[in-house]
Amino acid sequence: MTQHITDKPLAVEGLISYRYQGNYGFIMIGATDHNDALNEANRSLSYGKANIDKLQVYKDNKYININ
Repeated sequence: MTQHITDKPLAVEGLISYRYQGNYGFIMIGATDHNDALNEANRSLSYGKANIDKLQVYKDNKYININ
C-alpha cells in the first residue's frame, strides 16, 4: 500500500516536519520547533488562530500529536 503524501516527512534538511489539521486537510510545515510551526500554521490559515491541539510532529516514522 502506498503511503499518502501527508503521512511523509516533507521538511527540508535542518527543519522538523510538522502538519496542521486545517479545514480542508493537512497543512504541511517545516519548522525549527513547536512555536515556529504554530507561527507557520497561522500564516496559512485564513481564519482564527492556530491551535496546538491540531499540530502534529513527525517522530519515529509517523506523525504524533504534540499534546
